[in-house]
Amino acid sequence: MSGGDRILRLTPVSGPSLDAGESSPEAAAGLVQAMLDAIAIQGVWLVPIRDQAGAIRDFEVCAASPEARDIHDRTGKELVGLRTLKAYSGLAGSPLWDAYLRVMETGEPEDVDPYVHREDGGGVPQLATYGVRLARLQGGLLVSWVRHDREERLSARLLHTERLGHLGWGHWSLITGEAEWSDQLYVIHGRDPAEGPFALEYYREIAHPDDVPVVEQALTTLSGSGGPHEFDIRIRVGDEYRHIRVTAEVSRDADGRPVEIHGVVQDVTDWRRTADELAEVTQRLEEESQLTARLQSIILPMQDSVPGLQLGVRYFPAETAPLGGDWYQAIHLDHGETLLAVGDVAGHGLAAASAMAKLRHAITGLAFADHDPAQILVALNRLLRRMRPDVLATSVVARYRTKDRTLRWTHAGHPPMLLVRGTKVHRLLHPGVLLGVFEDVTYSCAEIRLEPDDLLLMFTDGLIERPGRDLFEGLDILSDAIAETVPKVPPQDRVAAVMEALAPSNTGDDTCILVARILPNSTEVS
Repeated sequence: MSGGDRILRLTPVSGPSLDAGESSPEAAAGLVQAMLDAIAIQGVWLVPIRDQAGAIRDFEVCAASPEARDIHDRTGKELVGLRTLKAYSGLAGSPLWDAYLRVMETGEPEDVDPYVHREDGGGVPQLATYGVRLARLQGGLLVSWVRHDREERLSARLLHTERLGHLGWGHWSLITGEAEWSDQLYVIHGRDPAEGPFALEYYREIAHPDDVPVVEQALTTLSGSGGPHEFDIRIRVGDEYRHIRVTAEVSRDADGRPVEIHGVVQDVTDWRRTADELAEVTQRLEEESQLTARLQSIILPMQDSVPGLQLGVRYFPAETAPLGGDWYQAIHLDHGETLLAVGDVAGHGLAAASAMAKLRHAITGLAFADHDPAQILVALNRLLRRMRPDVLATSVVARYRTKDRTLRWTHAGHPPMLLVRGTKVHRLLHPGVLLGVFEDVTYSCAEIRLEPDDLLLMFTDGLIERPGRDLFEGLDILSDAIAETVPKVPPQDRVAAVMEALAPSNTGDDTCILVARILPNSTEVS
């Protein structure tokens, strides 16, 4: 307010004489506030702010009813002290402002209805429609209003809620027999609103024959305890049955007599249909999962013991595709030798599993034919190129000779084996090209002499691979985990301890793990 402005609560500089009986400013404000507290209206008392020439520049709220609520949702005493033009920027130059000035000048009450008020809050315009009553009182302006659009918005929100939730409500009088329904309840029942509501007993006629006892029990419960009672039934709507869920209760008078039944009805047909379809899909997936697990167990059976080695094997299926292309093999051959192998066929599902089974069975036959690991991989590559040219695979194949603890091995695009000796973890590197890439390939073997209690670890890339992480970083993490685990347990428990410590890094891919401990003598059970 500028230095020349002042609030004149009682005595105007110009205009007709004030109302009779005016009192001091404080008394006037107290009197008006007491009046507003006593009547159920939305109203405020405004005192004019005039310049030195007597012209009204603004109004200040000096009293407000408890029910008063403005467009910004400020209520009651929160409004006291507000300057109208500052608090409501859309008021300046509006028909309501002009009416303020006229009423203050003439003393004649006015109605401004409708008055559409616009406020710009944060760049977003707000529109509200009011009916406003103005009257001069005690040198100020008594303003009362009713907001029309709030009730309309609440009604619209209720209608949207009912429509989106497939909900409707109804009241049935037990005294007069009259009933009232919401619009959505007519939609749920496929009933013309011109026909009006029907009585609760009519549910016996439109309910599915199997659900009539449910209706009878509900009516008995409501007439007895009064509820609330909830039940699901199917009702005939046109040529189909629809599922509805009803929640109802009885209201009683002061003497406890039932006077009205209130009910909320929800059409759950679509939800029930979806639930049934989901249950069917879930059952089918469960059956497929059991079949997959059975098929995987056939392809990758539990491993038999082999002389000179303590073995542990584990298969982790992918979370998204339980049947994959990872495989292992550990089988006792002739002349005290053992075949150890792990492989990975690219992809998931039956196609990958089928290719995996072919390679696994082929490698076993080739091993019994006394082929060394390099010759086995050459044959596997040729087999893959002939039978599944669209498939790529990796593998590590080794032959272990018990009598001198010699291991011969080779790789085809596969992660290296790990050798755990004491507390140290070593990588056994002897790389070769992927299976299925080229028509003619050759492989060579590496050889190492193992020591009692050495551990060999073969695995597929799901154990160390993670999106965004280098494979060698994964190898380092795996090696550290093994080096931390091994010293904590005696040698005979190390296979189980290592198996327990290992978990796939990439649950979106299947993983095979094979751990072999070199037994110190033939008397220890493998």
